[in-house]
Order: sequence, then structure tokens, then C-alpha cells
Amino acid sequence: MSYRGIACAALLVLALWPAADGAAQAPSTQLYLQETATREVGQNVLVATVQAHAEAASPGEAQAAVNRDMAAAVERVQAVAGVRAATGSYNVYQRSDRDDEPVGWVAQQDLRLTSEDPAALLELIGDLQERGLNMNGLDWQIDDATRSKVQSELTIEAIATLRQRAEAIAASVGMRVGNIDTLRVGGAMEGPRPMMAMRAEAMGSAPPPTALPDQETVRASVEAEITLSPK
Repeated sequence: MSYRGIACAALLVLALWPAADGAAQAPSTQLYLQETATREVGQNVLVATVQAHAEAASPGEAQAAVNRDMAAAVERVQAVAGVRAATGSYNVYQRSDRDDEPVGWVAQQDLRLTSEDPAALLELIGDLQERGLNMNGLDWQIDDATRSKVQSELTIEAIATLRQRAEAIAASVGMRVGNIDTLRVGGAMEGPRPMMAMRAEAMGSAPPPTALPDQETVRASVEAEITLSPK
């Protein structure tokens, strides 16, 4: 079940413009309105970030281990239908002890996995954890097509509400809606809600993680400058 909402703001500015002969013309009234429509939409895409991590006495050894683990992970991912993979940041740095003395080198690389089949992705994550990769994040989000469709619908909804409010405000001051001089349309959304990152060495041979989707708030906002004319 979805939830919809509308947020609004209004500003009314009245100005008298002198005619050429110095007499005041009919008042020109500018109305500024803002509307935001929202809807709760079920998340349907699971996104996970896993990381290959290695420590060694030299940077070359650490990188070789990470490269080997990442190549094996990508090969495993490509065997699972419906899971998209993209490699992420690659870092190499020297590790120090409490006395700031160098004790070795660390190399690590991220792998981002996306799927609309959560069961397949969670099973894959469990397999990758058993292979020694760390899970750094597990998020839910809405697929792009659904988000775009909902934002388009919310934009039309917000514009309709804005128009209704403009007409109501105009009537309350004995005027009517004239021109919509400017109209700005924008969209906003809440980001995915991250879950706790976990390291493979802390999990051992534990079963795959559990991930339950949530509702995400999708928003569309509009702003307008409207001229009100006398009836």
C-alpha cells in the first residue's frame, strides 16, 4: 500500500504600476507557489558491495593476491544469471603499528553487485564470503524505470495541486489566474538505507546474509510564478 503526500508553499506579491498619465492601473499580482508530491514505493533492487582484501610484506604481493581473488570473484559472478557486476575503487597502502612503524602492505578492491533477484544475489554473496571476500554494504533501492515513472506521475500530480491552489488563492482575493510565467520542475528521493558492513573473517562459514526490502519515499517538486488578473 502506497502513501502519497503534498507539501506546499505560497507567496503573494501585490504591486501597483502607474499609467503613462500618472494614474494607477489595475493591480498586478504575482503569486509564487511551491508543491511537493510524495509516494512510498517498494524497493525491488538489491545492491551489495564486496571487497577483496590482502595484506603482505610488499605492495606487489598484496596486489597480486587481490588481483587473483578479484578475478576469481568476477568469474563466479558471471556464472550467475541476473546479477550485474562492476569493479570499484582499488587501494594500496602501507600499514603501521601503534608506534607508527611500517608492518606491511594492504591492497583492496571493491566489487559492486546489483540484482532484481535477491535470493540469487544473497546466495552468491555467501559464496563470495566463503572465498574470503568481505561484504562492505548491502542496500535496497528502486529500479530506474519505476522511479522515473513514479516521478513523472508525481510531477503531474504536483502541478495539478499547484493549479488548484492558485485558483483558490486568486478567488479569495477577488482575482483569477492569468499567466503561469515560470514553472520549475525537479525530483528528489531518499537514498537506499544501508545495512551494516560485515567482514568475512568475522563470519567464518556462516550462512548468506538476510536482506528485507523496505518502502522508499519518491518525491517530485514544482515551483511556479503566476500572474493573477482582476476578474
